[in-house]
Amino acid sequence: MFLVEEKSQMMMNKSFVKLITGIIFISIGCGLILMSLLFNVRQHLAQDKLISEFKESVSNEVSISEPTLENPAFEGDVLYNLRIPAIDSENPVREGVSKGVLADSLGHEPGTAYIGEQGNCVIAGHRNYTFGKFFNRLDEVAVGDYIYVDTRSGSYTYVVKEIKIVEPTEKSILSPTEETRLTLYTCTPIYVATHRLVIIAEPI
Repeated sequence: MFLVEEKSQMMMNKSFVKLITGIIFISIGCGLILMSLLFNVRQHLAQDKLISEFKESVSNEVSISEPTLENPAFEGDVLYNLRIPAIDSENPVREGVSKGVLADSLGHEPGTAYIGEQGNCVIAGHRNYTFGKFFNRLDEVAVGDYIYVDTRSGSYTYVVKEIKIVEPTEKSILSPTEETRLTLYTCTPIYVATHRLVIIAEPI
């Protein structure tokens, strides 16, 4: 009889341990989901703030000279508002491609041309795991789609001419060009990021 009671007690203990373990795992999962949601909300608010401040500076005709290769912007400066209607994308573009810059915006590659200049203007961005954020849907862009870049001095329209996938070590996408060009790039495939997706557009 004692053996039966002991066995029953052991089974109850095992069930209790499983219950506690399950509760712990569920709590951890809920915590991770909550942290992800809070991060996305913070990121969304920061992005909206950058776009709003940029549009307000344009509407108020704030006198700020456009950056050039000879007179470049400082890291973190808000430069443009980039729109791709085909994928319902609108994002601020800041100077630099550091972790801090790309956390809340797209980034202009230092050393490449600026919008309005002759040469290759290169803009990078994360795919982001949230649908529609940053360059999350850049793989849906097709040749012939339009890209609009709003600056403080006007809006520029580009049409996509070429789409390619390159190795992460490929540096030619940053090279200067004689013709005016807009180059967008991001990691691909999403979640794996073994290569780079490159969109090349020309002004019209």
